[in-house]
Amino acid sequence: KDRYYDVPLPTSSASVYNPKSKSLGELAMQEAGYHRKRVNGQQLIGEMIPKIYENPSTEAPTGRPTKKTDLLEKGSPASFYDGNDSYSAAAIKVGSIIVGAGAITWFGVPLFVYLVRLLLPE
Repeated sequence: KDRYYDVPLPTSSASVYNPKSKSLGELAMQEAGYHRKRVNGQQLIGEMIPKIYENPSTEAPTGRPTKKTDLLEKGSPASFYDGNDSYSAAAIKVGSIIVGAGAITWFGVPLFVYLVRLLLPE
């Protein structure tokens, strides 16, 4: 039986729900459960075998800023984050950063030393 029984009225109507965009902080606080009202009780999972459902402390996946990136404001610090990075994509990103840093060091340091020696004669 439903917890709350509602009878629709003939004058009832419905409208499309479009959630407003939020900043990264607002969305992270919402997904973390800030100001969430919890009604204690059981929730049935699967075949009529009652189990107590443990609500996760946050909706955001581990290591990600937020779950619903489509609700972020345009220009938000995390709007570039698509939330679908796989392990291989993350490894490619880290590897390219390491290779770029090595190239800058390999070519940049000798150039810097050469320029310093030109500007500061011995």
